[in-house]
Amino acid sequence: MKNSTRSALLQVVCFVTSTLFFAIPPLSALDDWQPITPDELKMTSAQAGNADAIILYHELTSDDTRKHRIEYKRIKILTEKGRRYADVEVAYSKEGHFGTQILDLKARTISPDGKITPFSGEVFDKTIVKGHGLKVQVKSFTLPDVQVGSIIEWRYTEIWTDNYVLAARWILQEDLAQKRAKFSYTSVLLGDNHIIDTGHGDTADDVYHIEIGLPKDAALKNPKPGTTELEMTNIPAYEAEEFSPPSEMMKMRVYFYYGNRNMLKPQEFWKEQGKYWDKEAEKFMGHSSAVAQAAQQAVSASDTPEQKVRKLYALVQKMNNLSYQERSFIEVLADDRKTATTAEQVLQQKSGTHTELTRLFVALARSLNIPAYLMRVATREEVFFQPNVPEWSQLTSEVAIVGMADGKELFLDPGARLCSFGLLEWKRTAVQGIRQQAGGGTLLSETPTPSYKEAMTQRIADLKLDRDGSVRGKVGFFWMGQEALQRRIDGAQTDEAGRKKAAEDELKSLLPASTIVHLDSLTAWDDPDQPLKAVFSLELPGYAVSTGKRLLLPGELFQAGKRRAFVEAERKTPVYFEYPYRVIDRVQITLPPEVQVENLPQSQPVQSDFGICNVQRTAKGNVLELQRDFAIGGISFPLPDYPKLKSFFEKVRSNDEEQVTLRTSPVAASN
Repeated sequence: MKNSTRSALLQVVCFVTSTLFFAIPPLSALDDWQPITPDELKMTSAQAGNADAIILYHELTSDDTRKHRIEYKRIKILTEKGRRYADVEVAYSKEGHFGTQILDLKARTISPDGKITPFSGEVFDKTIVKGHGLKVQVKSFTLPDVQVGSIIEWRYTEIWTDNYVLAARWILQEDLAQKRAKFSYTSVLLGDNHIIDTGHGDTADDVYHIEIGLPKDAALKNPKPGTTELEMTNIPAYEAEEFSPPSEMMKMRVYFYYGNRNMLKPQEFWKEQGKYWDKEAEKFMGHSSAVAQAAQQAVSASDTPEQKVRKLYALVQKMNNLSYQERSFIEVLADDRKTATTAEQVLQQKSGTHTELTRLFVALARSLNIPAYLMRVATREEVFFQPNVPEWSQLTSEVAIVGMADGKELFLDPGARLCSFGLLEWKRTAVQGIRQQAGGGTLLSETPTPSYKEAMTQRIADLKLDRDGSVRGKVGFFWMGQEALQRRIDGAQTDEAGRKKAAEDELKSLLPASTIVHLDSLTAWDDPDQPLKAVFSLELPGYAVSTGKRLLLPGELFQAGKRRAFVEAERKTPVYFEYPYRVIDRVQITLPPEVQVENLPQSQPVQSDFGICNVQRTAKGNVLELQRDFAIGGISFPLPDYPKLKSFFEKVRSNDEEQVTLRTSPVAASN
């Protein structure tokens, strides 16, 4: 095996261009479990650093020659909280060109006295959402009779049957500490009979690997040609923190990929691969008379160039976007849509994937002599692009670039469903990739860094305070830019009832648990050019606390139930926001006639080079008005910047916790 630069890499998928014999592993060979030792049965939480559970043994075996991977885990349950690990989820790729299958899934529970209970329950297939619509398929099951002191273990085989190989990706750390772990990878031995196409016509001459974060005593071994092994003990748990970069980028890991010596010069690699991609993309877009006619019909001769671009963008946005559809395997087979190989086919079928729709948009614009180009980028929702790693599969998505009359370039995301004009979905902002140049050729470039102005939330409340301290009234939310787009993407995956629940849950999460919330309306759901608007009816019992003749009213309504962020004195990972954002609150509370404002605290603005928070509180007659304007202007904050970030949020929190003092007068007796 050969080493290349120590940096991150996406999982590599390589096609086999010659005929290889792949045998499914003999499943009967997996019937034997690892022996259980007395020490494992007796282990306590105190012996494991007061952990809730610990992985006693973890083994991962990947074999490209047999097209399978086998995983084995043994976990000791140490506390009541640790019993949650009896609920197991095994992730896999359910469908698509690189789909896999899970076979021979077996599990069992060993009680503290050594009694063994094999798993015989049902295994469920389900899709889980990992935030902002990112979906993962899992096999889900629950182990029986799990108690404190139990040992649970399971194993399974994941296979793939198409003509490709999956270079191994070892993520060495888990959420639990591991006593022992063993990793093994067998690659295809390359030669005259075994040829791996790494993309764009290049073939591999060897398997390369990259190590990130491994301790010095963790040495990879090659017991035989084509096989790499790693054994480790006492692997620390990865401790997830709120607002951390993607966890895979923070864990110890080893990536393998099929490559060749040409990849040892990354700059030359990206230049050469860019040529292949450019040629393929241009062939797809072509010069179609049907595309030109559609573009002409979509615009008017009197339109400005920007108006024409907007109309072409709207035309593509109305088409069926296949990248945001969750379809069963049967639905995929029944789909009579032909795989598009040209922009004209996408136009004819009025449907396409994110990439296909983006390419159609560029083709439409070019047909009107509007300068337009493609850029292929690496999205940043799970991993970050590493230009020093010569692997084309890092680049997974495409955006459009349009040259405007003022000489500026406009980055657009026509393949992103319900994305407003001028906006890129956050995971395609501030990322690198390969772009086409105006004069021909390609180069490494970067998409624009987003602004907090592109992700705004406005919250308006018109409430009435009762003498007992309860408030009731109407609340309106207006989401714009990224905030609207993400809710539209998530909401498009469910029905009206699901969208209603999501909106109500969001408001409830900002308020005390006793709050009663009802969604009255949710408008502009399918109109990305308008703010997404939700109107709620709200009842909040006991919001103001009575202290005899006074009521203490929280100075900020929408912070009452919000989780406190960045309270830890120290932090282990950098702080990472998906995008900058701004939140503007305006709350009006009408007071009863017998209640007057006694003390109205005034807060000083909190400012830094990355954020701002202004709070204003005023009283006019019997109306109390609370205004708050908060913005974060950055995405990534390295560990040395954490003290400044923590201090900023502490000052904001101090302002938010100020209370308004209200004085109550006796109620006049009625005649």
